[in-house]
Amino acid sequence: MKRLVLAIAILGALAFGSGPLLTGSRVQASTTERAVVEFTETVKLRDVFLRGDYLIVHDDSKMAQGEPCFSIYRNEEPDKLIIAFHCKQVTRDKAASFTIRTSRRSWFELPEVLEIQFAGATTAHQVR
Repeated sequence: MKRLVLAIAILGALAFGSGPLLTGSRVQASTTERAVVEFTETVKLRDVFLRGDYLIVHDDSKMAQGEPCFSIYRNEEPDKLIIAFHCKQVTRDKAASFTIRTSRRSWFELPEVLEIQFAGATTAHQVR
């Protein structure tokens, strides 16, 4: 009887203990990067013009599901989505601070956002 109880206890411990080992390869950690940014000059991001304070979010779990992974919200109204889009990740040197790369097609046009990189990241997110 003692052996039966001991055997059941050991099998139960193995069953519960091995669960995470069996599913660990299927679990992917979710990474969300966030930054609050103030655009002191108007910039163009796709078809949207930005000026003022914004919350910028990149969500790897949305990217893995094929959803728009990059979102920009008004900082004063965090529930108000301004734009969401798919990005293309590219390798860059580690950024010391939050960086936005822009370009002007001509001297009279507004700067257009091409790429965003979060502080400490070795990947940047290109606007598609």
